[in-house]
Amino acid sequence: MGSRRSPLRPRDVIVFALLLVIAGGGLYAADGRPIGELLEETGAILEWDDFSRSGMIWKGLDSIGFMSGEEIAVADFTELMRIEPIVYELGRLYVPDPTFEALVQRLGRVGPAPRLRPVKAIVIDAGHGGRDPGAVRTVTVDGESTMYMEKEFALDIAQRIRSELTPLIDGPEIVLTRDSDVFLELPERTELANNLREDPLDNILFISIHVNSSAALWGDGRGVEIFYLPPTQRRQVLEASVAETLEPDISAILNNLKEEEYTWESVQMGYAILEAVATYVPETPIERGVRVANFHVVREARMPSILVETGFINNREDLALLADSAYRQRMAEGVAAGIAAYVEDFETLQ
Repeated sequence: MGSRRSPLRPRDVIVFALLLVIAGGGLYAADGRPIGELLEETGAILEWDDFSRSGMIWKGLDSIGFMSGEEIAVADFTELMRIEPIVYELGRLYVPDPTFEALVQRLGRVGPAPRLRPVKAIVIDAGHGGRDPGAVRTVTVDGESTMYMEKEFALDIAQRIRSELTPLIDGPEIVLTRDSDVFLELPERTELANNLREDPLDNILFISIHVNSSAALWGDGRGVEIFYLPPTQRRQVLEASVAETLEPDISAILNNLKEEEYTWESVQMGYAILEAVATYVPETPIERGVRVANFHVVREARMPSILVETGFINNREDLALLADSAYRQRMAEGVAAGIAAYVEDFETLQ
């Protein structure tokens, strides 16, 4: 049981074949399920030798050796198991239902991945608000003017992200910095997020939602882009309660390591969201990518933090899309799916 796992060697095949002969195995044809379903359900892996028509199914240190068409399998190189034969046909392996269930019981089903680094909270920050409208554009059609404000788009998308994200994750609290048209100073937004950390090891994520604009009244710039803090920007991220217990040199080293970790995690979160947006909102360009910028909310949030620009309010195509509630819903679904995918990776990464 404690031996190192290794591929099936020719000597193993010979010994294995002798065991099958001794056990009196014979050819037997049966319909079954693709062996890939067994691997998916148990989390096992397959090593297959096409020449000898023999294979090993591994899960951790547990193993099941078999030969196609044979009624005997060998568990952990020592124990004989009588099975309905696994069949090799047209380059594929099929496992009869009784054998499938027996091997699932032997190997165990895949359970939920352990939360090695549980995320305590996800902060969704709707940019601007109240007396701060953000970027504004007015569109006149047939003599009727409509004013569009970044603060309204940002709040609507943030609220939709919360609604979409809630059923996708189990564990993290989802917090909006604002849930109505109120004004918040920039430090209030990051303080809210930072204060959610009750323990220095609590993991918090920060995503700020905005709508982009350029200097021109109307421009050609389009699409989604995501910003994270430049790696050259130095800041204090180590909790004061931890830093004050350490020598200054040690504290500085740990702070740098933690900051590098936050930078890497911010980039990974940005790309996860961008990839999901490309799926949910394929008509919106994403080529602007994940970029660096020294925004206050990204800099002062002591955690993985990004700012998502959901489109350009001064681009007529983007503005027409953002003005459509169905489009904002799909944008929110994409961002939520990206966050959920990142959280799963974050929590299960050793």
